[in-house]
Amino acid sequence: MAEPPPIPEDLSADAEGDPIVVSKKDVPRHHPDLRGSDAEVRSLERHVCPECGGKGEWDPGKRKLVCPYCGTEFDRVAPPPLPNITEHDLDAMIADLGEKASTVETRERKVQCTHCHAILTRDASNVGQSCDFCGSPEMLDYEEIEAPVRPESLLPAIISKEKAYHSLKSFLASKWFAPNDLKKRNLVDRIHGVYLPYWTFDSAAECPWTADSGTYYYVTRTRRGSDGKTQTYRERKVRWRPARGHVSTWFDDVLVTGSRGLDPDILRRLEPFPTKELVPYETRYVSGWDVESYQIPLLQAARTGFGIMEGQLREMSAREVPGDTYRNLRIYPEYSRKTFKHILCPVWLLAYQYRGKPYKGAMNAVTGQTYAHFPKSPWKIAFVVLLVLIVVAVVFFLVSR
Repeated sequence: MAEPPPIPEDLSADAEGDPIVVSKKDVPRHHPDLRGSDAEVRSLERHVCPECGGKGEWDPGKRKLVCPYCGTEFDRVAPPPLPNITEHDLDAMIADLGEKASTVETRERKVQCTHCHAILTRDASNVGQSCDFCGSPEMLDYEEIEAPVRPESLLPAIISKEKAYHSLKSFLASKWFAPNDLKKRNLVDRIHGVYLPYWTFDSAAECPWTADSGTYYYVTRTRRGSDGKTQTYRERKVRWRPARGHVSTWFDDVLVTGSRGLDPDILRRLEPFPTKELVPYETRYVSGWDVESYQIPLLQAARTGFGIMEGQLREMSAREVPGDTYRNLRIYPEYSRKTFKHILCPVWLLAYQYRGKPYKGAMNAVTGQTYAHFPKSPWKIAFVVLLVLIVVAVVFFLVSR
């Protein structure tokens, strides 16, 4: 689109003068803050320990598979991973999926442990887990994931379980409003790794905009004071003129969660994930970890993703409005070359207790970002409230003198 749209006639009745036409602005590439029928399936790739035959688990700290039975460390011996990471055409995929683009599988399925051969029933939201009978880190292979869209890439976990534990302790110790004895009293009940499903969206965007551009000016006024004397003062006013312009940009890897399992408040504090470090999906990275299948379908996630883009386009357009202020900003975004990926991102889920009450937390297993809910000390809260009241009282006393 070469030119911005004309100024709408109803944009502003009191805007005066000729419209301001702002040159088209090319914004650099934008990086936002850096489930089928019941089936009995077997894991095809167990990553067998060369010493005892047990199934290895991925250790983020050692960057190797480690046997949970004999402790042997070994590299992956399996077919090669997928050759590359593909960006899929969003509109074509939604059309191909039909109803599956807006639904998720919720029925249970059956899996078989490849170590003790027990058959287990699992919820469709989880495609990786350990055996309830022998503890083997049974893993549903990539080819057996029955969701309409399969993950083709992931971020390998690089933060170890030990670091996750100490990070939680440090996080809790740093919270001033937490009780003083929290660091000593909290008992970590469980730390386990899970790969959460995410969607990423890319798109070129052309966004014409219109608005009223405001320029400040001042007029001198007079008024009569309480003592009867006349006083002069300057009153700020705004001169409005219609304006229009155009921003052009490219959105890269707008990240939208596909999970409903983790507290959204905690998840937001773990983001962003460094999507530029994605690698092709490979089962060694998720061996021994839970893998959640997406619970937010592609179509719903796309609406969220493009809603994020629209909000950012509004901010970009607002920065282009000339003058001192603006009002009545309207944007007319058009998107093209829309693509998406379905990826997996690792987190450590943390659970602890304080005085018998459970609390939850999590750590980004790539960046180390940690957050947890924690108890608040009523004494510290009361102290702060009292301090604020004292300050307000002092200020009021000084002003009233």
